[in-house]
Amino acid sequence: MEPVPLALVAAPDHPLAAAPRVTAADLAGERLLVNVPACSFRLAGDRVIGPGVERVRAGSVTVMASWAERGLGIALLPEFAVRDRLDSGALARLALDAPDLSLRLVWRTDRESLPGLREVLYAASA
Repeated sequence: MEPVPLALVAAPDHPLAAAPRVTAADLAGERLLVNVPACSFRLAGDRVIGPGVERVRAGSVTVMASWAERGLGIALLPEFAVRDRLDSGALARLALDAPDLSLRLVWRTDRESLPGLREVLYAASA
């Protein structure tokens, strides 16, 4: 599958929103809005941002983006999920170098005969 760019986002009036570059050290003391521990972009945030931020479980991508928009924390999210909010100015992208996510499809071979699975796999690989 194609790489998925990540965006570290915050409210437009966040103190780091205008910074030309943001490092993990700049984020010390921030509240990072997160999803479940096994979430791919939460794991990416753990690697990129490190332990210096407070993690606040916010639930879904939509909830994390909404909370960030309201100044309740920062969130590392797939860019496609927040593109409209970034374009409208509802969210600001913080200038943190974050790697793209590389997603893979994994399925159980004993489930290949499920109706529609093969079509989904073919569509995802196109």
